[in-house]
Amino acid sequence: MTDQFAPFLDTATPAFAADPHPIFDALRGSGPVVRDAIGWSTIDYATSEAAFHDPALTPGIDHLLGSRGIEHLWGAPGHTLTDSEGETHQRLRRAVSPWFSVRRIAELRARTQALVAEMLAPFGPGDALDLMSDLADVVPARLFCWMVGAPDGDAPALVRLSKALLSVFTATEAMVEPVRAAKAELAAYTNGLLRTAQGSGDSLGVALVEAERSGALAAGDAFHLLEELLSASVDNTANTAALAVHTLATQPGAWTTVHGEPALLADAIEECGRYEPAIRHTIKAALEPTRIGDVDLDAGEFVSIRIAAAHRDPAVFAEPHCFDLRRARTRPQLAFGAGRHYCLGAALGRMEVHEMVAGLTTRYNGAELPDGADMDRCTAGVVRRLPFRGLA
Repeated sequence: MTDQFAPFLDTATPAFAADPHPIFDALRGSGPVVRDAIGWSTIDYATSEAAFHDPALTPGIDHLLGSRGIEHLWGAPGHTLTDSEGETHQRLRRAVSPWFSVRRIAELRARTQALVAEMLAPFGPGDALDLMSDLADVVPARLFCWMVGAPDGDAPALVRLSKALLSVFTATEAMVEPVRAAKAELAAYTNGLLRTAQGSGDSLGVALVEAERSGALAAGDAFHLLEELLSASVDNTANTAALAVHTLATQPGAWTTVHGEPALLADAIEECGRYEPAIRHTIKAALEPTRIGDVDLDAGEFVSIRIAAAHRDPAVFAEPHCFDLRRARTRPQLAFGAGRHYCLGAALGRMEVHEMVAGLTTRYNGAELPDGADMDRCTAGVVRRLPFRGLA
């Protein structure tokens, strides 16, 4: 459906890149849904949450690429969590969910704590480090290598491939060839992991191979699921950790408070995710006609759920532009999604972020961010480089 009178959200302006929140605030009075360059955007919390639960809306990046004449570059229809629905989606989810259970995450926590301590050991107070290459990229990559039965030495390649592959969500022409190349490299790597995942062993690769042999998974599912999980293993977790550190280091008194009151850290990290989410929007495609907010959508239309806007909705969060370490959790953040496509790795990602930030806030009673950061904080939530110095 096209409504020529609906307000337009232009995400390509310098003003949006500098700070989108005044723009979101100015649009709120017109309603919960506005037009954008590919279709529609939700800008309040209630409509955004409802869109995640709407059965007519499905993860839309491959649908968007298809509408532009580009083949699927993220998932494989019917074989991946992103590109499946109904019983197929549930079958795939059941096969991998034991590796993301509460029990499994608890087992991984000690390994993560040891890894964070190892990475920070060379850096004393006053020493400069790059938060990404020295910590935030390394921890999720090495942890996932262990989960899939790969050697630690594969972690740098996993970081590189995850970053390249997640650029698919920019949906730009510039990303197409780099993503194709990364996907071909990852496919060869995934096949290699599955060839060595034979017999006994406690790894996700072995579990997937055995599930396919038993008939719990269809032929090809193990490959496509493992490829999808490897693609998503690093970048969002690393960006979330880096933005949490950036927020705590730049909000007056926040770092010192958390250092002195470690019990605040879990709520502080949730507030960081509300205030400055790494996943700032996600695209959905309408599989059939539906209604979002006050807009009727036709099948084939696209909706961008503006998570960053929903997280600053004054109808849900009092003083939404205020960073509050002690904010009560009235509603959950939406960066991990909601409903049937809720991020399978949410608990793992939360644990990794908590342990990385805890390693820093416990070790240092203050923090500085020297010049030289390279990030798209307000648009894509991507951090490429973040110089950091811990203080005694």
